[in-house]
Amino acid sequence: MRRSAIAIFIAFFAVYQLNGRPHAEVDCVAAPFEVCALVRHGSFDLRPYPELSGLVGFHVRELPDGAWVSARSPGAALTALPVIAPFALLGDPPFSANGMLTLGKVVGSICVAASAVLFFITCRRIAPAAAWPATILFGLGTCLCSVASQALWMHGPATFWLCAALALLTAERSDRFSWSAAAGFALGFAVLARPSTAFFALASGTSLVIERRWREAAGLAVGSAVPLGFLCILNTFFFGDPVLGGYAVVNWNQKPPLWLGLGGLLIAPSRGMLVYSPALLLTLWGVRYLFGRADSYRTLLSGWAVAGALTVLFYARWCEWRGGWCYGPRLLCETMPIFCLLFAVGYERLRAGWPRRAAIALVALSVTVHLVGLFGYGGSLDWHLRHERSDGGRCLFEMHDTQIEAHARAILNQLAGHRGESP
Repeated sequence: MRRSAIAIFIAFFAVYQLNGRPHAEVDCVAAPFEVCALVRHGSFDLRPYPELSGLVGFHVRELPDGAWVSARSPGAALTALPVIAPFALLGDPPFSANGMLTLGKVVGSICVAASAVLFFITCRRIAPAAAWPATILFGLGTCLCSVASQALWMHGPATFWLCAALALLTAERSDRFSWSAAAGFALGFAVLARPSTAFFALASGTSLVIERRWREAAGLAVGSAVPLGFLCILNTFFFGDPVLGGYAVVNWNQKPPLWLGLGGLLIAPSRGMLVYSPALLLTLWGVRYLFGRADSYRTLLSGWAVAGALTVLFYARWCEWRGGWCYGPRLLCETMPIFCLLFAVGYERLRAGWPRRAAIALVALSVTVHLVGLFGYGGSLDWHLRHERSDGGRCLFEMHDTQIEAHARAILNQLAGHRGESP
């Protein structure tokens, strides 16, 4: 097991770094500087970094006292602290803006590679025959590969903490108060990194209550209290709202039609999860057998499956369900631990022979799609500019000039020695 875990971490981390560049999306810029601010100044105030002045407004908020603070929850920066802090001691900041993005990418890659290791360990307990194909799908065939590993988004840290919680909750010693408290802390930190992961924290607590495991439920609550309490206090202090925090200014009344957001997140040619990761079609097969399981994991996994579905519905009604400039359905990154586990459950129930070979082919296709996203970045800017329309994301349903096609064309152009792309 140890050798497999080390091999997974090294191999996946290496793949994430192979394209030699970070993702320069605005959501990822501030977090590495937050670490520097904490280490050098003991605060979240970003005013010492004029490189961020262009973000002041929506992404970085100016408080009444003049302080600049990131609108995002601080969990990603706090998770990155052990990696970035040594560099922060060398300079303020230690690198240029692009260098800080690269450092953030290293953290994102570490988080996703470590998540894959934790996922593999968990999958070995729940669906051992599917551990390798499910882990490859998880780490290389989803947006965790093409998006979360490429910068210090909130997704990598949040997914890492969710996988840590799932590994603790499915361990042999999960009936101990201390292990449940550790799982609660991990779930609380996931919410600190990405608030919408609260669905999984609630699902975990509910599953323990349903099974009347009162001691473990108490441990989960105690462990999650510190990060959740810290988040509420910080949100109140900075933004005046303990729950919404930096998202309080979002237009919560602006909701797309359910068919548009849900269809877009699941099947749109330029955003749908089942298009970018077709192997996840097998999650439906996994759900069929999940509720028929008689083992100790059924209640927990069922709760997480419901939390995954609620996450999809939440972002389907989100005013920006498209997720901005990204490759694929990045807003669903945190659902990948449970959806890939459901894939594993479904894979185990397939008969040996052509059904499993077909499933492996879908995994290979999913990996190919996300490697295209990883290396076809030359087609990203022009494609996004062509699809920056005020149509609520309807253009993402078009069958021509899809995002996958644009990235694949960019790779072919690179191989042929050409630059740029044409629609």
